[in-house]
Amino acid sequence: MLIRIIVLCTIILCPSICWGEVSLGKVAIDPGHGGYDPGAIRQGIMEKQINLEIAFEVEKILKQNNVDVILTRYGDYNHAVPGLRKKEAKRYDFERRIDFARNFDADIMVSIHCNVGRRRCMGPETFYYGKSVQGKLLAEQIQRELHKIPGIGKRSYKPGSYYILTRTSMPCVIIEMGFINNPKERKLLMGQEYRHVLAKATADGIIEYLKIKRNSETETKSLQNTNYQ
Repeated sequence: MLIRIIVLCTIILCPSICWGEVSLGKVAIDPGHGGYDPGAIRQGIMEKQINLEIAFEVEKILKQNNVDVILTRYGDYNHAVPGLRKKEAKRYDFERRIDFARNFDADIMVSIHCNVGRRRCMGPETFYYGKSVQGKLLAEQIQRELHKIPGIGKRSYKPGSYYILTRTSMPCVIIEMGFINNPKERKLLMGQEYRHVLAKATADGIIEYLKIKRNSETETKSLQNTNYQ
């Protein structure tokens, strides 16, 4: 009798433990560069490591919010094979990352990078494929959350024709988390606390997009069922 009472209380108080919550979605996070490809370098600071650290934070926050996540790399490496050079190696690396997302059946793909521009440029910005309505929506939700960070440079989301954006079958965005050539922003990007803030805003934007997507799909199914009656 006591066991039954304990089980019943557990079901009532913690239903997710007993039945399991339905995942909000599946996300592929792509920490840009890696291995022999360091990305941008300023004052000995390599973009590839900042990208990976932020990606780990995004992964952790998403998992805490019932989102399934895969990273396209978990260490300092990329997916090019020996014998490939320059553009050929880069293209091969990109295709393997895209394969990871496709094989994971990801709803979206988010590629994390750091920017380089004029010395006074600051703030994160998000790129999406111009022909992707869902990609634009995803970029908009992420950029909106990034803008909530106190003192952040208010840059925009914008269309781009980068290889990874045009080759994915799912909505994909590239987030440039900040300008590594700007001394002030580079110092911020090197700090764990600021990277967490960026990751939290990114994860919040992804979660909001997934909720909008789920609600839209629910409404569509409801309308279809109504039409069949």
